[in-house]
Amino acid sequence: MLAQYLILFIEKFLMLLYCAILIHVILSWFAASKSAFGEMVSQIVQPILAPFRWARIGMLDLSPFIALLSLDFLGKIGIKALYQIFILT
Repeated sequence: MLAQYLILFIEKFLMLLYCAILIHVILSWFAASKSAFGEMVSQIVQPILAPFRWARIGMLDLSPFIALLSLDFLGKIGIKALYQIFILT
């Protein structure tokens, strides 16, 4: 029972991070990224994007795209592993 809540929590947490990255990308196109909300989102997202800052093509920053792919991939692998460890045993 506790394992199911842990898996559900991790799924929801990853979804929130995914949404925060998307909001950060959208806000970066507008002046709203300088607002208090934009700064808060930026503080949440920047530690996730920092390892992927190498992914640039000229002025185009691909780090959010790489981070989203990584979160999706690692989330699916992690949840599948937790499911096999806790639920199937």
